[in-house]
Amino acid sequence: MSENNIENNDAADNSMENSTSENNPIESINENSIAPKPVKIVKKKGEFSILKEVWEWFYTIALALIIAFAIKMFVIDIVAVDGSSMYPTLVDGDRLLIRKIGYTPKQGDIIILDSNYQNRCNYYRQYEIEHGVKLNNFKKFFMYLGYKEEDPKNPKFKRKYFVKRVIGMPGDVIDIKDGKVYVNDKVLDEPYYDGITQKTDPRTQFPFTVSEKCVFVLGDNRGGSKDSRTVELGEVPYGAIAGKAVFRLWPLTSISIL
Repeated sequence: MSENNIENNDAADNSMENSTSENNPIESINENSIAPKPVKIVKKKGEFSILKEVWEWFYTIALALIIAFAIKMFVIDIVAVDGSSMYPTLVDGDRLLIRKIGYTPKQGDIIILDSNYQNRCNYYRQYEIEHGVKLNNFKKFFMYLGYKEEDPKNPKFKRKYFVKRVIGMPGDVIDIKDGKVYVNDKVLDEPYYDGITQKTDPRTQFPFTVSEKCVFVLGDNRGGSKDSRTVELGEVPYGAIAGKAVFRLWPLTSISIL
């Protein structure tokens, strides 16, 4: 009898469990179901760090090149003297530091100028007239790249830099007589040159009045300089001036402020 009671109690327990399960189907499902775990995408540590390092190197180099280009274009630059037109002040092979930003020419300054600047301006102006268009800087840039200067029919167009000394400012009247340079009827004091100065091109008429926003330049080696005395160069527009030579860096034995 005792055994039957135990069996009956087990049966009763099973009956209650089944009843509970049937009455609470949601509970039963929750207990028996397993929620899916989110899948994590793991990047290889080595691969990620290499790509990051390559990008950092690329970014740093690109930024450095942009800064260097901006400094060279707008702030300072280093140029080499080619020729003897500024002898004895400067000699062939000298390396000069030039200042660009915020520079306004003054009498006596040694400047770097683009000798073909005026030819280029005239070419662009003529092109605009003939084709009835207005050239922006972008179009001028590509015209410059595609220009064939070796064609004898084309004028000198590409940038070619000269180093000269500013003698006359806008409105000054320049004259050359008796081996001397006169500015506004006064003999120019030239401690850097003790020779004589002569006219070199009969097509340039003296006295010569310097135009607005232009300068009159001469080389210190008056007998071997193509400068404002010739019609090939003539007076120099402000726009043609690349900068002022402020310091001689080379050779080491001649380092000096200019």
